[in-house]
Amino acid sequence: MTPHHSTPSVWVVYNNRNEAENLIDRISDFSEGHLWDSSAVNDFLLNIDKHRSSWLVVDAKHAKDTKLMALAKKASTDYEFFRCLVIGSADHSEWPENSIHIEKNALSTSIIDRLRNESHVLRMASSRLRHMRRLQNR
Repeated sequence: MTPHHSTPSVWVVYNNRNEAENLIDRISDFSEGHLWDSSAVNDFLLNIDKHRSSWLVVDAKHAKDTKLMALAKKASTDYEFFRCLVIGSADHSEWPENSIHIEKNALSTSIIDRLRNESHVLRMASSRLRHMRRLQNR
């Protein structure tokens, strides 16, 4: 069995590198943050495979990136507890069904609070599901 980390993995795709690094620093108490690099798609997929839950946090500038949307849809179908938090997306239908959309002008504290709360919910759901599967396999 592959060991999984219970700390959520969060990949931040922001146009402004300083904002991304600041967000990663601010969420470090409840998650493992990563700065997105489009050349590291394999690292991204390997990383989300090793975590119970993973996030892709996308700013308004990257919310229309079709390659990113396709990757998010693939990851969403392949990994049960992968989610996207999209800030300022005009077209919600292009992102995976379980994505969370936040207004473009949302405060960073509201983004962080939402990410923390949703990560906690995913952690509980993952734990319950693992427990139920263990009981079913007895």
